[in-house]
Amino acid sequence: MAILVAMSVMLVVGVGLILYPTVADAWNRHVASRAVAGYVEQVADTSKEDREAQLARAREYNESLVGRGVTRFLPTEEEKKEYNAILDITGTGIMGYVTIPKIDARLPIYHGTDETVLQIASGHMEGSSFPIGGESTHAVLTGHTGLPSAMLFTGIDTLEKGDTFTVTVYDDVLTYEVEETHVVLPDNVKNLEIQKGRDLVSLVTCTPYGVNSHRLIVTGTRIPTPEEAKHATYENKALKQDMLITVIITVATIAALVTVFTVQRRRLRGAGKPSHHARAGTSPCPRRRAPCTRHRRRVAF
Repeated sequence: MAILVAMSVMLVVGVGLILYPTVADAWNRHVASRAVAGYVEQVADTSKEDREAQLARAREYNESLVGRGVTRFLPTEEEKKEYNAILDITGTGIMGYVTIPKIDARLPIYHGTDETVLQIASGHMEGSSFPIGGESTHAVLTGHTGLPSAMLFTGIDTLEKGDTFTVTVYDDVLTYEVEETHVVLPDNVKNLEIQKGRDLVSLVTCTPYGVNSHRLIVTGTRIPTPEEAKHATYENKALKQDMLITVIITVATIAALVTVFTVQRRRLRGAGKPSHHARAGTSPCPRRRAPCTRHRRRVAF
């Protein structure tokens, strides 16, 4: 029995380790979904005047970055304070959200690229343009890949020229079409420069998986957003898939444990029951009596 219990514990632990990435990713997607939903609700409660005021501050900030080159990625403490106050209508640091259909991802965009942000969502690189669109802007959104607890930007290396993603700030849905991909060293920001007259957004993550010695930059250029895309309902297929896998494996594990315990219980009951010979008080192998030979001579052949 002790061996059976030990094997069951090992089975549960093993299944737990297998399920952890799926369950953790499902939870992270749920949290991200709730954060986006909270942002949408807050946007609905924000007056048109307040929206315009915040967007005006963001445009002014973006204009101040033009011509500053690499120095714009090194903001002063005063500039950081100003930056954090722009577009933060929820008070949580969320400025909008990014949707990448090809990898089935929708993530809130937070101010800054602190590790606490990148563990759960996408971060906006300080010193890059706010992702509100406009000429001579280049917003940089960063995210982790290959985390055991969340997919996040995992899979953006599969984005090809012509693929699209969207950025939503307030209720403006901005669509970007991938035009180029680069793999560079961490200190190489040439591909993140603002290009005069262009409206760009770059998705940045570490590469290769597990090594993280370089940075993958996927850059998209602004294209018109189809009218139907502005009001499309997002279906989180990956979250549903994670939940389905979790339920299937959990049910299969429970069924296996119940089966093993049932079989073992029957065996133990069978081993503890006396045989029919023991119940009758006789030997299981009684000695056979010798055949009678008294009238053998009378038998005619």
